[in-house]
Amino acid sequence: MGRTAVLVLGLTLTFIVGFGGNALCAGNDLVIADFEKWPNNVGGQMGVYGSLEPKWEDKATVPYSWVYAPDTVGYSKDNVHGGRQSFRLVNGLGAKAAESWGSFGMDMGMVTDAVPVPVKVDSKDVSQYKYLTFWVRGEKGGEHMEVTFRDANAISYMPQYNYKVPDATTSWQKIVVPLDKIKGKVDLTALDNISIAFGPDVSNEKGDAVYIDDFIFTNNP
Repeated sequence: MGRTAVLVLGLTLTFIVGFGGNALCAGNDLVIADFEKWPNNVGGQMGVYGSLEPKWEDKATVPYSWVYAPDTVGYSKDNVHGGRQSFRLVNGLGAKAAESWGSFGMDMGMVTDAVPVPVKVDSKDVSQYKYLTFWVRGEKGGEHMEVTFRDANAISYMPQYNYKVPDATTSWQKIVVPLDKIKGKVDLTALDNISIAFGPDVSNEKGDAVYIDDFIFTNNP
């Protein structure tokens, strides 16, 4: 009788945690980032570069690219898919507004050697997964994105493969990237970095903005 009660309680708690987080994941999924903590869920650093780089002194009045948290000016839960935080990307309103490119990047593990270029990180073997999924919501709709990948063999910070995803809508949209499109182009047994290209190089205009959340490797999208 005691074991039965414990089992029922455990199943109930599992359901509550999954439902409350708004992102139900299978036990063998690999959550890369839900933006509820820093660094990301696998210990990797995150950053925004090029035309997405913030102008920190204007952050109280100008929308900028960074973690979208309850203390962000104008915060709305509508811009968060799961939990309390997401990540906002804003093109061309920051410190390097004139750059012809812009990206948001996430390392797949802790930095192990900061001297080389690119820096060495604790690579992740994601070859057992079939998909990378994440969620996107556009501020106006029609914003453009590409997902880029880089492995441990990369000789620079340039992505080794770019994957075009559907344009954003004003509702939360699940993006599914089939990893069979990437095999042979990037070493999925030693993945170092995932990035989102969101600058003029993918045809975004000044002030275009999206919210991204819940990056997960999975076999069941």
